[in-house]
Amino acid sequence: MSNEGLEGSASDQLSLGEAPKFLCGVAVSVYQNSGDPNSQWAAFEEQKAAHINLNLRVSPGELPEWDTPSANDALIAAVTWEKLGPSKIVKNQRIGVASDFWNRYEEDIQLAKDLNCNSFRLSIEWSRLYPRQGELNKAAVERYNAIFDTLERQGMEPNVTLHWFVHPNWFQELGGFTKEENIDIFVEWCRTAFSLFGKRSKHWTTFNEPTVAANCGWALGNHPPGKLLHFKEAGEVLLNLLRSHAAAYRALKAMPGGDKIKVGICHNVWWLEPKHGGPLYMHTKAAVAFGNRMWGNEVVMTYLRTGEYRHWAPINKVTRWTDPHGKPGCDFFGLNHYARGVIGLNLAPTNKGPKGLADMGYPVYPPSLYKAISYASTLGVPVYILENGMPCKEDDSRRSDWINGCLNEVRQAVRDGYDVRGYFYWTLIDNFEWNFAFELKFGLYEWNDDGTQRRRLRDGAKCIKGWYKRLPEEIGHELAKRKTAGDVKTDEERMRLEALSEERYLKKDGHTQEEVEAFIAQEPEAAFPAVVD
Repeated sequence: MSNEGLEGSASDQLSLGEAPKFLCGVAVSVYQNSGDPNSQWAAFEEQKAAHINLNLRVSPGELPEWDTPSANDALIAAVTWEKLGPSKIVKNQRIGVASDFWNRYEEDIQLAKDLNCNSFRLSIEWSRLYPRQGELNKAAVERYNAIFDTLERQGMEPNVTLHWFVHPNWFQELGGFTKEENIDIFVEWCRTAFSLFGKRSKHWTTFNEPTVAANCGWALGNHPPGKLLHFKEAGEVLLNLLRSHAAAYRALKAMPGGDKIKVGICHNVWWLEPKHGGPLYMHTKAAVAFGNRMWGNEVVMTYLRTGEYRHWAPINKVTRWTDPHGKPGCDFFGLNHYARGVIGLNLAPTNKGPKGLADMGYPVYPPSLYKAISYASTLGVPVYILENGMPCKEDDSRRSDWINGCLNEVRQAVRDGYDVRGYFYWTLIDNFEWNFAFELKFGLYEWNDDGTQRRRLRDGAKCIKGWYKRLPEEIGHELAKRKTAGDVKTDEERMRLEALSEERYLKKDGHTQEEVEAFIAQEPEAAFPAVVD
């Protein structure tokens, strides 16, 4: 494959190598496949306490706009149940060593190679390298180097993630990301990881899904530290996560070799839509609007675009901050996307579209991936799809429908001019899906928590081998036609292409033109609401 036709500086070119290369791989979280007793997640597995905190804004005189700081905050309720709550983990399960990637990495990397992967996303676990503050585990360093050696022998390019929901329990006891002063501790961890493994990977992802970490940890209570309804604190944690990304970016780029790597962040682009419009769905629209604003897509994107942080939380609380360094650095956008949520008349998850719901309760609808790519592209940097998959425990033929549908959307997005550089399926092997434990089956390879450590390629996963064989060259040629990276389309052009994506998919599924037009006409309710009204 030739590099002919590419113009511009090295930073504008479409590959870090000599020629454009589309990465096809799998995403593997080392913690989810190996466990770690020194992490805050191991401690969280034993936790049963529920923490509820509600505050009311009290302001004299006329009620100000929602983004105006309040004059006073009145406490409604702050309650903690230490041992009365249910287990945070489904069926009170424990991770143990899960599928034991830590010791079976050579076998598992070979399984990825058998699928024609040319890339492999993995986490560098802070708690494995620093089980105690200030004490580097040299054996863990050696093991990671052995993992990187194996990937190199197999011809797979790593994409490493420095924080994938997991950190040492000692960092959690220091307050974790609730405290601004702990940002420096995280940055020092990033420097150390890069000094140890900087030559092993060209792509460095600082955080995996910061909105998930903040909202699930402080609002929903199903991630550490398990707090419920602490909305304002969730916003403050999200701010510290984003500030940590910006600080880590500056630190890594300043290190020897930092100019040769790409540093990005990974965000889960997810949104809610009402099943239908009309007066019967007014309450559904209100719930959807609340959920979309709370999720914070535009909070993250606005910060990455401008350095301005504006986080809304009920009741009438706003966290505001401006980065003194201006727009934070971000060489690529890591896109995680599984689906958009659809909410019915009874406020329960439902579906609009032809394929029903996945095991996790979200609609099986590949065109939502196209829309997520379109939205991610507004940042103006290359996009890597770092996670996309579907849990399927019973009818595995649905998995092949999903893979074929989503990779068709990726290919079309590149043809339409979106700068997508890679696709990583979630995940290689069934693993510990956080608070869902072993109940969700995302793996291309089946694995069960029965002590056998057997892996079996699912029939519904076999189609990915053909895609991964042809996409690197096919999309690589398409990328080679581009002259600059991360071109941003107008909103009108994006909406037109998103509608075409849905139309293609629905017609292929056998829907009439009239049905297609009626479906597309159902406008989502503020999927990506503005930060400030």
